[in-house]
Amino acid sequence: MIQRLLILAWLSLLLAACAIGPSVPARQACEAASFTLIDNFAGARRGRCVASGDNEVRITILPESDGYINDSAWFAYRIVPKSSATATITMNYRGGHHRYRPKLSYDGIGWSTLPDEQVRVSIDKRQAIITVPVDDREFWIAGGELLTPPLYDAWVTKMTSTGQTRSSVLGASLDDNTITLLRSDNEAKDVLFLVGRQHPPEVSGAVAFFAFYEALMADTVLAGEFRQRFHIVAIPMLNPDGVNEGNWRHNLGSTDLNRDWGPFRQPETQLVEALLDRLDNEGRQVRVFLDFHSTRKNVFYTQNDANPTDPPHFTRTWLENAKPRIENYEFNYEENPVDNIGVAKNYMYKRYRIPSSTYEVGDETNRAAIIAAASVFAEELMELMLAEI
Repeated sequence: MIQRLLILAWLSLLLAACAIGPSVPARQACEAASFTLIDNFAGARRGRCVASGDNEVRITILPESDGYINDSAWFAYRIVPKSSATATITMNYRGGHHRYRPKLSYDGIGWSTLPDEQVRVSIDKRQAIITVPVDDREFWIAGGELLTPPLYDAWVTKMTSTGQTRSSVLGASLDDNTITLLRSDNEAKDVLFLVGRQHPPEVSGAVAFFAFYEALMADTVLAGEFRQRFHIVAIPMLNPDGVNEGNWRHNLGSTDLNRDWGPFRQPETQLVEALLDRLDNEGRQVRVFLDFHSTRKNVFYTQNDANPTDPPHFTRTWLENAKPRIENYEFNYEENPVDNIGVAKNYMYKRYRIPSSTYEVGDETNRAAIIAAASVFAEELMELMLAEI
């Protein structure tokens, strides 16, 4: 009897082993019977993968660095069909929790959020199970839109075609990727300085950055007057390496760039320091600074009254002026000390004593609402800068 039970147990283990394919490392194709799951593209993050059935795979989502890292567990992979089926993808998180609602795209451009009934998340948020139909079309699943360097390049070309802004190479990242600098085509001395995409997965903040900058370059009386009075300096993507690698937070130097302003240990932030020195040497003066990010809500982080700015109470006035014009976009502003000088907004305040804000956009905020709100924020900022600076 005992021998028979042992044989049955052995057979069960053998059958289970036969049902599970080999563990496939990241950047290698993971084969199920009805589809292939791949992650060999810019922005991908999948981790190891095991086919656990004809239509099922299990993947392990890991951060890019050991030790503490912000819990922004990015994922992105592509499904290549072999036959029609319902795919089941189990995502197991190590070093983080399920944060982003999965998005689907058939062309890499248009994205839709998967319905709740297709995504089951464990109570501890360490696992998410996605079920999605597979037909004859390839598709992507990701934590958000894949806003990678080629898309930025196309957007920069669009911006420079207006004749209002010019682009140049600020320098190279640790992995020798180009970091682009945008500057308005004028000689004004007072500067509005914008930075985007220090943190790779924060795509809702990138959507706001694009819309905000486009409003500054718009063919309107307000924007035209603003560009005569103010010089606009912008770095759309400071961390292209992290974006390409699908990192949760860091560049390839295992560093959170938004904790490296002041120390300037990384090549990307060293380029920022050199740019600020160059602006100072040109006789220009940075007057307002904005750093675009994403978090779980729409919020602006700025200085408190213990850290007065020039002009005084500028950010509070700006946001209060914008609030009545904005619909379907709830936001707050939080005034905090400037103790952590490694944060961009704090460094810029310490260096120039200017209004300096982190412009945070909710991960899942409606994209149309982000664009509409960013346009209003840009217009109200221009109005206030023209009135008070």
